Amino acid sequence: MSFGQFIALASFVLSMGTIAVTYYVGVDQGTAEFCNPFIDGCTDITHTGMKGDAGFIFRGGMIAACAFFVVWWQVMRTWLAPVSNNIALNIMQFFGVLAAVGLLAGTAVLLPEKADTNWFIHVRGANLFFQGMLLALTINFVLIIRAYRRGFSVPSFRFKSILMLILWGMFISFAGVTVGVEISNGKRIIEWWATLFIGIYLLSSYWDWRQVRLVSANANND
Repeated sequence: MSFGQFIALASFVLSMGTIAVTYYVGVDQGTAEFCNPFIDGCTDITHTGMKGDAGFIFRGGMIAACAFFVVWWQVMRTWLAPVSNNIALNIMQFFGVLAAVGLLAGTAVLLPEKADTNWFIHVRGANLFFQGMLLALTINFVLIIRAYRRGFSVPSFRFKSILMLILWGMFISFAGVTVGVEISNGKRIIEWWATLFIGIYLLSSYWDWRQVRLVSANANND
């Protein structure tokens, strides 16, 4: 496994795995409602990871995932650098990292009791993640299309194309993916699916980054 593949895999496992374990623990301890949130929308992601052991798991896991998101965007930039415009790469990486920072801030302020949580920061951080990530991924996909047309190898191109259509379809149909203190069941469902598809998009680079390795400057000079 290359360094790039490790980052793609870790970004997915840490984020999606944390949410899955958090929900399981929350249901087991009675702090989260048992249902299929992808269909019922009985709870949002935030409220599965506030109380009990689930809260510690959620905060620790998602903050760690945010660090890997930042590295993911650096790897993506490095991979596309030979075939992409530097300004476009800067903009892509800026919004990608900004999304990760938003999620980190929104997660860090979660506390077991609603009254103690800074909802102003959480709501804005969560929305910054969804909107910033969608913008960054869109720029990323446009750059990938241009590179692909010039013969650049992108094994996951068709899969990424489907994911982007789904993400933008959800965004347009539901007037944007927004998070609030209290949201409707429909928007909860979209939140769960949008989070999953973003995670899968990050994972899809596992097949693209087989040759992306961590090499020291000394090795390059040799």
